[in-house]
Amino acid sequence: MAKKNAPPKQPTPKNDPGPKKNPTPNAQATKEKKEILILGNSSLKEVKTKIRAPVEELHNEELRALIQNDTYPKPPNWKLSPKMVELFITGCSEQFPLKENGQSKKISISTKFYGDKNLIQKAIVTLASERALMLIGEPGTAKSWLSEHLAAAISGISTYLIQGTAGTTEDQIRYSWNYALLVSEGPSPKSLVATPTINAMREGKILRFEELTRCPQEIQDSMISILSEKVVPIPELGSQYLIYGVPGFNVIATANDRDRGVNEMSAALKRRFNFIYIPVMQQKDLEKKIVVNRTNELLSNIGFKVQIPEETLDLLITVFQELRSGQSFTGGRFQPISGVMSTSEEISLLFDSAIYAKFFGDEKIEPNHIAMIFIDSVVKDDKENLPKLREYFNLVVSTRCSTSKLWESFYTAFKKNI
Repeated sequence: MAKKNAPPKQPTPKNDPGPKKNPTPNAQATKEKKEILILGNSSLKEVKTKIRAPVEELHNEELRALIQNDTYPKPPNWKLSPKMVELFITGCSEQFPLKENGQSKKISISTKFYGDKNLIQKAIVTLASERALMLIGEPGTAKSWLSEHLAAAISGISTYLIQGTAGTTEDQIRYSWNYALLVSEGPSPKSLVATPTINAMREGKILRFEELTRCPQEIQDSMISILSEKVVPIPELGSQYLIYGVPGFNVIATANDRDRGVNEMSAALKRRFNFIYIPVMQQKDLEKKIVVNRTNELLSNIGFKVQIPEETLDLLITVFQELRSGQSFTGGRFQPISGVMSTSEEISLLFDSAIYAKFFGDEKIEPNHIAMIFIDSVVKDDKENLPKLREYFNLVVSTRCSTSKLWESFYTAFKKNI
């Protein structure tokens, strides 16, 4: 059999450096640090290597400026005084000088939480009194958002976090073991695996416990001694081996008051918390400000610029507030949606609409973009919401079509996608 001729070897261009060598560790680290993403407009943008950086990194300059200018009294181990914690959360028109390396620059303090200032003050006072704080309310009312920002301002770290689920165990809350060391050497401080709880207690930091009521009641109650005695005993290491919380340690927990899979808290655990209810946003102008600001932040994080017309934003806020209450602004009544029409749902819907407009539109959010995503966002897995949504569109939205092309476009897109 004739042997096939091998293809002729291609000459190497003079400017070809030859086979690529493996990058050096430093080069590899630089590559990982600077991730490059091709965006919708084919331009190259440098993006952050973290999808979502913690608050203490995102607002690092603000925190440092407040620390440098803080002249108010503060509790032990707090990074900021209660007064400055409030300013960090609610924002301030005053600029604060930040001095570094012999230079000074002015830092503005942005608003992170829009709402009742008395609510923020009560939360701060609770934490300063060393009593645990429970933020309770409907899903999507910024409980976790407030918890994270409070922890960052008070402790300088917001990542000591336990996420409550039906599968959360006592080991994840209190302590666990490195079982390889446990088997080879027996119980010892070396084989002890510290949880976020232990780390927060040792360092005098805030522990965040998200969605506490999703845990079974017997798991929730493992927090009782931590909240009341500020101590975790380790009986495996001897009766005298105790881990004590140092000044500054406290707990911020969150819980939903209407949601599936929520377990009731015991009376003993409830007594260890001060409860603060976070209400659903009712003020239209304030809700609009929250939604557009947060959406623009999310778009900025991925390097996108998308137009959000004022009238389209107003349509979205109007629809959410009417569906939330079961009554139109003109007085018409209809069946309210059973799901939670929260501000966070609005932000998510507007952000998704912006992504759609970026890739499949002309970089401007239109009513039809909102309508397409709106149906699935509202109905979710509850098919009983679909006839309620139809009723709202037939009774309320249809009457606005004759006077507004915007509402007509929204109504038409809904009918097309339903």
